[in-house]
Amino acid sequence: MNILQKHLVLFIILILPVSLFAETSDQQALDAIQSQYEKILTFEADFTQRSYVKMMNQTQDVKGRVQIKKPGKMRWVYGAPDTQILISNEKTLWLYVPDEEQATKVPVESIYSSNTPALFLAGKGKLTHAFDVESVSQEDKNILVSLVPKSAEQGLARLVLQADKKNYQITGSTVYDKLGNKTEIRFNRIQVNHKISEEQFQLKTPPGVEILDYTQTP
Repeated sequence: MNILQKHLVLFIILILPVSLFAETSDQQALDAIQSQYEKILTFEADFTQRSYVKMMNQTQDVKGRVQIKKPGKMRWVYGAPDTQILISNEKTLWLYVPDEEQATKVPVESIYSSNTPALFLAGKGKLTHAFDVESVSQEDKNILVSLVPKSAEQGLARLVLQADKKNYQITGSTVYDKLGNKTEIRFNRIQVNHKISEEQFQLKTPPGVEILDYTQTP
């Protein structure tokens, strides 16, 4: 699973306009989560992300800000120690690394495949076509939904969604891949359905930044 697909797994849960879950014994809670999803047109939040890399036995924490606007527009700003800006405006996806003075530009569809949740950014499928609901559990403040991919070809092993038990708003997710790595993200200061300028989904870089453009056909 490459870096772009990994980021997409984390926010894909926030913009789906379609049904997410199969029938379970916790259907009432899942229906409430679904109802909350359908009301979301824009999503803004601060986030903290903890990534564990098994091969290096290292954990890295990073904080940032995310803005998402249906359909398929997003802006993730990652802070120190590895500052990055990830932007999609439906057709193009940018990954800008200021410290390297480099920005990578790729067509959004190039990172989609039938085996990744990234497909749903374009509204081309249903999550239940790619995932089965493994379990639903309820804690004091949260509901946890564990999803497993139906296809063995995916690099993803499991996706766990966390929702607030009071209002059924998604507040985080944890991605486990088949190499034993784990990426956990938690949202705070969440705002939904506030106006977000279209300029937020356009990348502006200072002079001298190298552009690696993979949108051009030979």
